[in-house]
Amino acid sequence: MLHSIRSSGHPSKWSSRLYSSSLTTLTTSRSYPVARTGFLISKWTARILLPAESRFLSTGPPSSNNSNGHSDSNNSNPTANSINVRQRKNGTWLPKWHALTLSKDQRSTTSTFQASANGELSPKVESVEEEPIGAAKYLLSPQTALAVFLPKGFPESVTPNYWKFAKWQFIHNVAGSVTSVISTQSLLFAMGLGAGSIPMAAALNWIIKDGLGQLGGVVYASFVSDKFDSEPKRFRFQATVAMQGANVLELLTPLWPSYFLVIASISNIGKNMAWLASSATRAQMNKTFALRDNLGDITGKSGSQTTAAGLVGTGLGVVIAALMSHVSQDPTVLPLVPMCLTFLPFAVFNIYANYRASYYVTTSSLNVPRTEAVFYSVLKELVLEHQNYSKEKPSVAHLQQQLERLVSVPMEIAHEEVFVTAYQSPFHVGIDIEPSITRFTGRGDEIEALDRALRQADFLKKERYYIMVDESIKGSRKAGPCNGKVVIWFDKSAKGSDLIQGFYHACAARTILEHGSKLHTSTESKMAGAEDTPHEESEWNRAVRMAHKEAIETVPTLVEVMDQKGWDTSSLFLTDGEHNRIQLG
Repeated sequence: MLHSIRSSGHPSKWSSRLYSSSLTTLTTSRSYPVARTGFLISKWTARILLPAESRFLSTGPPSSNNSNGHSDSNNSNPTANSINVRQRKNGTWLPKWHALTLSKDQRSTTSTFQASANGELSPKVESVEEEPIGAAKYLLSPQTALAVFLPKGFPESVTPNYWKFAKWQFIHNVAGSVTSVISTQSLLFAMGLGAGSIPMAAALNWIIKDGLGQLGGVVYASFVSDKFDSEPKRFRFQATVAMQGANVLELLTPLWPSYFLVIASISNIGKNMAWLASSATRAQMNKTFALRDNLGDITGKSGSQTTAAGLVGTGLGVVIAALMSHVSQDPTVLPLVPMCLTFLPFAVFNIYANYRASYYVTTSSLNVPRTEAVFYSVLKELVLEHQNYSKEKPSVAHLQQQLERLVSVPMEIAHEEVFVTAYQSPFHVGIDIEPSITRFTGRGDEIEALDRALRQADFLKKERYYIMVDESIKGSRKAGPCNGKVVIWFDKSAKGSDLIQGFYHACAARTILEHGSKLHTSTESKMAGAEDTPHEESEWNRAVRMAHKEAIETVPTLVEVMDQKGWDTSSLFLTDGEHNRIQLG
């Protein structure tokens, strides 16, 4: 007896029922014409289950009879005269399925179903023995066009923000291509004027400005280094601004044709820096959208989207340039003012579209701004509570509940992340990460503070980092009990867990120094060295010691909660590499 088999490659609200039995599997192959699948299936293979008893296996959603009376399996007993198969529609990201019914008389019926909001399937199209769709019609269909420019499995294979990012990125690339065409037209006009219309001189100038531009891009990349990974949104935005600044220089080059080489070289340096930064940050941004380890697919489709946007923008730019040539009555005179007025809105819109696209990028790695944002929301509540010694030490379960409430998810931090203007720390007391040791030599009291920090005199146990408070640095943005900065160095042997604990320790010390007036408790007399040192120094030492206790109690649970929230605690950009770390001999 033949029974229905249904499958779907798309998550839905289908229910599954399994009836135990001994099943024998038989495979048959026949040729059937299939309609509305977008391509011709020349051979269809069905796996037929032959139950030893009357029980059967069925998976799929509740179904009903369609308008032509064809039964949709589970609601009626399967017959020996047909096989029903359901499959996700190929070549499209829309939630549609095909249902194919095969009968013994070698006839086939196909139906198209689409999922509704509640997950039920409703028939949309049904046909009997229709002719297959041709290749041209299939290639020109909207589903195929979307499949070319969107990752496979969209939207389930990417994060929900991907579509909004791709939309604004496409607009950004179109506007950028238009501005490039307009500025290049102006640059070519200036090259002819500056070189006296001699082809060899013009070509030589073009080659020299390209070479200088590429050299500038190489130097820029060596300075930025891993900041492309830690702050992709900031450097991508800066790349867009640099690109439009370079285009402005090219646009104004006809005003000083004799300085063509200088202006064009500076412009090309800016363009190469922008291209390098854009390509370097693209991989890190695309990584944030991948849900199925499909970074390569997302990157490839991003390239397709960029190419398509470039073609659209170039075509639009050529049309605008052609219209500009009709504005001037003299073909040897460039209509610079109309070109600038046309260029300006596209340049502004290019920068704005980049900002909107970057807004939807959620970076889960930990750099200084994102880590400070997470730690600040935790410390401003926990420090005051934990340092009140009249209360008992909170249990691990209570601490975890507090951290789950206080720790923000990456998306919340991403929407608040500042990448256009300079970063401003939420802490009022500043921090200096791994400065030069020689900066503290020959400064009297600072030598004693440095010695105390390197000996970890204010630590409860030995760690792979060193913390001191430098009062000579006026680092606070607001008036507070301490006008210095917390300084931290990491040991050569420090690992990722040491970096997180050390940075949390430093942030906790900053919080205690900021709220020093609220922490005057009876514990001050219990702190080591409080009676043997000046009041200000004892306050700094007390802050470091109290912060160390806070870090030991909180960081292990904090790291677990951050992992659960989606933070990548193994991807850390808290220091400038390892070349500034110290090693005690």
